[in-house]
Amino acid sequence: MSDPSDQPHAVAATPAAARFVFVGGLHRSGTSLLAELLKAHPEVAGQVIDGMPKELEQEGQHVQRVYPVDDALGGPGAFAHNPLAHMTERHPLATAASAARLEADWAPHWRGVEGAKVRLEKSPSNMLRARFLQALWPNSYHLIIVRHPVAVAFATAAWAARHGGGKRAASAASVIECARHWLRAHDLLLADLSSLTNVRIVRLEEFVSSPEAAQRTIDAICADLGLRRVAVGELEAAAGRGAISAGVNRKYWRTCKDEAEDGQP
Repeated sequence: MSDPSDQPHAVAATPAAARFVFVGGLHRSGTSLLAELLKAHPEVAGQVIDGMPKELEQEGQHVQRVYPVDDALGGPGAFAHNPLAHMTERHPLATAASAARLEADWAPHWRGVEGAKVRLEKSPSNMLRARFLQALWPNSYHLIIVRHPVAVAFATAAWAARHGGGKRAASAASVIECARHWLRAHDLLLADLSSLTNVRIVRLEEFVSSPEAAQRTIDAICADLGLRRVAVGELEAAAGRGAISAGVNRKYWRTCKDEAEDGQP
């Protein structure tokens, strides 16, 4: 007989009309791009958190009191190494009370709820707590965006250098640590995928490769969620974004090539 303490906690399902969509993926992987486009869809309610600093990216993690935020777990380029970041249906907080607390914490920040079929919350570490969120809302849908590890490592290390002491360039050691973090996070994600019912992986490089590719991705997501088709150009305009660029990784390939030629590790 199995130990009851080792069983998932039972949590009541959210009604279909209030279905949650959770966007996750490592920092600098395109989570904001994907979330902003989807939030511009007329049938998607998104969060607008008044007074939130721009660098916090309108992420729901910062206005809830159930689980630790990414910065408390080590921050960009490090949080996946913290065991507390990986949450599953067996977590002691996977309860109806946690679902109710999250609903209450997020309630003041939803915009576009009228006529919306889904509510979208974006936080990078959702990629490591999708099983936990699924336990709270069994019909939730999980979108994980993945970017090439070299680009993520350089971009994250550069961001950390700019925000953590005024340096102009990231060190080779910090880039390597960010690459190791990418491997750890995606190892955990891969192990979790078979336990997720409603999940879609989006590759950033494929998504931005052409307008047609971006439209195919958005169409597939809308079909998964039962949303009407909307042209990507309309979403870009509604979100106040320029056209998606296919050259998102170009400068990182150039930096990697230059450092290799200079003999950097």
